[in-house]
Amino acid sequence: AFMIAIMLMFVVLLMPSLTMRLFSPEYRSGRFNLMASWPVPDHIWVVGKWFSALISASVMLLATMVLFVSVWFFGSPEPGPLLTVLVGLILLASSLLAWGTLFSVAFTHQILAYFVSLVFCMLLFFIQLLERFLPGIWGQLVIELSLMVHFERLSRGLLDTRDIAFFVLMTAVPLSAATALLSSRRLPVRRRTAQWMPPLLAFVLAVVLYSVVQYVPATWDLTGNKRYSLAPQTVKILKNLKDDLKSAEGADQVTVYAFYQRIDAAYDQTEVLLKSCRQQSRSFNYKMLDPEFELEMVRKYGVKVSRTMVVEVGDRRAAILQPEESGLINAIFRLVKGKRPVIGYLQGHGEHRLDSTEMSGYSSVETILLDQGYDLRQLILSEAGGVPDVCDVVVVAGPRTDPSPLEIEALGKHLAKGKAVLALFDPPTPLGWVQWLEQYRIHLSGDVIITSTGQGKISRMVEIVEGYGNHEVANPLQGVRTLFPFAQPLQTMPDDGSGIKGALLLVSNEVSWAERDPNTRFSGQPKFDRGVDQPGPLPLSLVLEVPAPAEGGKPGRMVVVGNSEFMNNSMVNRDGNRDFMLNIFGWLAREEGLIELRGRDPLSQ
Repeated sequence: AFMIAIMLMFVVLLMPSLTMRLFSPEYRSGRFNLMASWPVPDHIWVVGKWFSALISASVMLLATMVLFVSVWFFGSPEPGPLLTVLVGLILLASSLLAWGTLFSVAFTHQILAYFVSLVFCMLLFFIQLLERFLPGIWGQLVIELSLMVHFERLSRGLLDTRDIAFFVLMTAVPLSAATALLSSRRLPVRRRTAQWMPPLLAFVLAVVLYSVVQYVPATWDLTGNKRYSLAPQTVKILKNLKDDLKSAEGADQVTVYAFYQRIDAAYDQTEVLLKSCRQQSRSFNYKMLDPEFELEMVRKYGVKVSRTMVVEVGDRRAAILQPEESGLINAIFRLVKGKRPVIGYLQGHGEHRLDSTEMSGYSSVETILLDQGYDLRQLILSEAGGVPDVCDVVVVAGPRTDPSPLEIEALGKHLAKGKAVLALFDPPTPLGWVQWLEQYRIHLSGDVIITSTGQGKISRMVEIVEGYGNHEVANPLQGVRTLFPFAQPLQTMPDDGSGIKGALLLVSNEVSWAERDPNTRFSGQPKFDRGVDQPGPLPLSLVLEVPAPAEGGKPGRMVVVGNSEFMNNSMVNRDGNRDFMLNIFGWLAREEGLIELRGRDPLSQ
């Protein structure tokens, strides 16, 4: 970044010195009359001199690549941002040289041409600083005219058609004006007006073309981890936004009011996020509001603190404080759908505690689910007398004691209503829960999956990268690692004619086995015993659909995972565990539109 900043100032300060002698000395030396007598059109003189300056500038810029080559030799930088930086510097130099050519044509003194060109280029470079003092469209105008704003995206590894079009048009317009000015020098004053028609048409055409590009922009994120791209889940929801709004009464658009102070460091980052969302859907609109000046809007929406976003869909609205991408898009999804699924978290059998911040606790799960717009409630079946009707999903997370017959009956009735259950069982599983799952043709052996990491080393941490089944919950995770410590395999039982349908979600790799020796399952040095231990690949997670008793009713849904530790505080935010968990809840709550890879906190990248 430091090298890029130096090169940027180098370009801004040096380009006027390359152009100041293109035409100015020709007037004072008398060579202009000789040039005018040659059979060469004026636009050839202008473009030729500008192009010679561009070649000189490009050679100087390419010579600086030795710095990046040195960095490449000693490290491993991303090639994408390096490419966009080089493209951005050449485009920037091209535009500055075009304006410098215009001022060289305009003035007979080369020093005057240099200083006027330098001042004008510096103005274009820092004009965005005036935005905070200008209202409405004028503030947006100075942002769009800023060379710094357009170069900044290129310097981060983003190739955007708006930036490319801006620099190309900011090169074409001054070159057209320079041609008209050069031609008018040889004509009487009364005949010079006609020479300015082409530059005027070029300006109008440039405005039209840039407006079109602004309306339908295209962006390519060339960074290694796509850190400036919207998450697949965000893109999926925004693409379907127009159709989803048709079912929302009295709403045809989503509007986000972002209350951020203009001097706030998060202002620009938030605006980039909202602009990217706008780019994906015309049914999405936003307004950046400074709470210090937009007092009427602050009172209208009851905003108490800065960095608040208010999402409005028809007569429904929600206020969220400094949301990440995932939190914002889920708030939009909830308001459009008008539904907030209720998740009942079963307790009373030694399950993970939602209020525990220890490594084995589930406080992070609670935070994530609340941020995603779920209504999470603790559920004690012995007190509730059954699963409440408002509950969409019941979570059974690592129970250590047996359930009562009434609890088993309540869960069965819940599934029969077309509702859902997430069952997470660690080895060894209490017998009552094992017998309950056998009703749905799943057997828990209590074995522990062991994987070989090579060179004689073994691990009780199951890593899934390619072992995802062909199901909508798992399909987005292909190639993304998920981690499961001390997991047990699942075994499917013969079909008993119950009509239960199942599918694989996770399977361990081929160099794994189910350790059955009770002395080495959880500690010590296990080894594979042929004929005793079950070799991999081994099913680790299954999805089930339980047919409804009444004809035409919705089938109940269940996801079973032979592990509950992948959701604890130490594991849930590692690699793809969070996305796997939320994809499960999206499928169980019948919100398939949420099943995708989600946006991350930029600081976690």
